[in-house]
Amino acid sequence: MAALTGLSCLRADAQPWNQPIAEPATESTEQTIKLADQLDKVGAKFFGAHWCPACKQQMKLFGKQAGRQLNYVECGLPDAFPEQVEQCRDAKIESIPTWIRPGATRLEGVQSINTLERWSGLKPRQQK
Repeated sequence: MAALTGLSCLRADAQPWNQPIAEPATESTEQTIKLADQLDKVGAKFFGAHWCPACKQQMKLFGKQAGRQLNYVECGLPDAFPEQVEQCRDAKIESIPTWIRPGATRLEGVQSINTLERWSGLKPRQQK
C-alpha cells in the first residue's frame, strides 16, 4: 500500500464537482452518462488517486457530468479520506486505476468506455 499512500455533448445544470480527483474539462456524452448510471446500478467502484495521471485520464473519458455520478474511491489521501483509503486496503488495491464490482473480474488500468459497457452489462459481450 506504500505506493498508494502518499457523440453530442450534454450540459447539465451547474453543480459543484464532488470528487477528490481533478474535475475533467470535457463534457459528458449521452453514452458516458448512461454508463455511469449502469456502473452505479451494478455497484461498481473506481479506485484511484488524485495524483495519478492514468486515473485523471480515466475520469476524462467520462467527462464532468458522468464523472460526478461515479462511485470513485480515493486511495491517496489518508488524512482527508481515511474511510476511502480503508476501502482501498480492504479491496487489496495494488495498482490504480482499478474497477471492481460484485461478481465480476476486477479491471486494472485505464479502461475504454466500450470495455466498461460490456463489463457492467450495459452492452452484451461480443461473441468470438
